[in-house]
Amino acid sequence: MLMQEKTLFPYIWRNGMFSSSLLRKIFGSVLIVLTISVLVIFFFRDIQQNRIILLLCVTGSSFLAIWLYLKTILLPISYLSEIASKILKGDFSDDRYITGQCEIGTLGAALYRLKHDVENLLLEAGVGRQEWTTLFRKSEQMRGQIYDLTTAKKDIAEEADRIAMQLESLRKSEDRYRTMLENIEEGYYETDLLGNLIFFNDSLYNMLGYSRDEMVGMSCFELTDDDNADKLSQTFEQVVDNGKAANLFDLKLIRQTEKEFYVEMSVTPIKDSDGQAMGFRGIIRDVSARREYHEKLEYLAYHDELTGLYNRKAFFERLKDTFAQSDRDLREKHVFFMDLDKFKQVNDTLGHEAGDKLLQEVAERLKTVMRQTDHICRLGGDEFTAILNNVTEPDPETAAQRIIEALSAPYRLNGLQEVSFINISIGIATYPKDGKDITTLVNCADAAMFEAKKIGNRYVFFSDIASSD
Repeated sequence: MLMQEKTLFPYIWRNGMFSSSLLRKIFGSVLIVLTISVLVIFFFRDIQQNRIILLLCVTGSSFLAIWLYLKTILLPISYLSEIASKILKGDFSDDRYITGQCEIGTLGAALYRLKHDVENLLLEAGVGRQEWTTLFRKSEQMRGQIYDLTTAKKDIAEEADRIAMQLESLRKSEDRYRTMLENIEEGYYETDLLGNLIFFNDSLYNMLGYSRDEMVGMSCFELTDDDNADKLSQTFEQVVDNGKAANLFDLKLIRQTEKEFYVEMSVTPIKDSDGQAMGFRGIIRDVSARREYHEKLEYLAYHDELTGLYNRKAFFERLKDTFAQSDRDLREKHVFFMDLDKFKQVNDTLGHEAGDKLLQEVAERLKTVMRQTDHICRLGGDEFTAILNNVTEPDPETAAQRIIEALSAPYRLNGLQEVSFINISIGIATYPKDGKDITTLVNCADAAMFEAKKIGNRYVFFSDIASSD
């Protein structure tokens, strides 16, 4: 319809405004109405007094124009349409001939001739009316099918364009997604249900020390030891069973250089269109530095930073455990309080750095002469303690004598300076004989140590002091 509206007036203009007799009749009817209206208005200027006359004239001229339109245009067209419909159905009985001098007459003559030509052809071909009707219906069906196919083709083309746009959008989104993954510091991975790596970013293989080609298809269980592989396998099974992601958890991995390190790892299921798990993805973050820092903090909470021995806090906690063990085994336990004789002289003459070296050497000698089950502590300065965690008959005298001999030997500091004046004084308290609580027993051992320092380089039992008093 839009194309007809665009081409109708140019067509009329190109072929002449009044070359069409049909158009001339229409314009003639309009002119008759206008002419009669103008004449009535001219002769009857006082319209207010002659409304009826004007109305009758305009109405009459309008009816005349309508009658001309019906007679010369609408009625012949309806005849032509009726005859054409019968011909399409195979009925050639209507032999009316539509005459006229305008285009309608031409159409009538053409239709009349076409009707007789088709009828003759059908007679020559031996095609009956029924067969013609069948052919017509089939042609109509084919035309309908062609229309449907054309519409379907158009719909398919539109759907293909829509899918192409979606694919392009997905490709751009995936490119952005991959770019983002390649630029993050954490390792990213994707595996199948068996745990075989199918995708990972650069950060992951740099973290593990492998090349990209080496890691493609590698099982993630090969990147850790048996215990952690079991832990990871259980996590995968849990994610598949409940369909939910596993929060960050600690896992030990092994680099290509066989160096162990710890990571935080997450596991999220990759699901298909039916919601079934088809693999796993997640983030791996190297937490070795943080773990080492926390381990160091934990170590320093119970160890002396200079010597590596247990500190004061560890001493009192170990002493409490020793009391419980003694009560359970019905066996005495002994606590040593030790103080270096003339240690201040080392700091004053050789400096504090030499004094620190001396304390470190004392700690090493104590570790050498005492058993691994004993707890050796540095309380601070040049004061040391030891808890004899006896598993056989207690022999504190032998242990004390070994300590005195080991710590009284000369010290060579920094490989050059020799210190031979250092001795050790030891005070010994026995649980539960000398005290049944920590404070009492520690005070007893401390008092025995001060008694030993009066002479130096010896050990004193608190029970000997108590009995002498």
